[in-house]
Amino acid sequence: MTKPDYETIGEQRHNSRRSAFFRYVAIAFAVALVAGAVTGAGAIMVKVGDLPIGVLIAVWVIVTIGFIWFSRDYFRKVDELDLSDNLWACTIGLYGNMIAYGTWWFFNQAGALIEPDAGAIFWMTFALTAVAYFARRLGLR
Repeated sequence: MTKPDYETIGEQRHNSRRSAFFRYVAIAFAVALVAGAVTGAGAIMVKVGDLPIGVLIAVWVIVTIGFIWFSRDYFRKVDELDLSDNLWACTIGLYGNMIAYGTWWFFNQAGALIEPDAGAIFWMTFALTAVAYFARRLGLR
């Protein structure tokens, strides 16, 4: 049998869901970009005295609630395989974070390293989580 020249109903539904999902991810990314710019500018304005700290705290609370809502909504939209890949990646990232911080703190206490740097540990955790996620998506299980 040859492949039909038209999309079947299942293919149409799949393509529709897929494009809606990627549109949602793009909107969430744009919102996060704007929120990051606003909070970054707000932090600078607080530092130079142009904005009261209370306003920045209120904006930060709104941004945090939005992040939690988008995260919850995202996990309701993904399929079981993507959810599994996310859970594996987050678990690997968490373990990497615990190992990195614990090791750094231990050697700091022994006098061999400087105090643990939160930024360095955050970016290491983020990178490890991303590598684990994309490895799972590529089928390297």
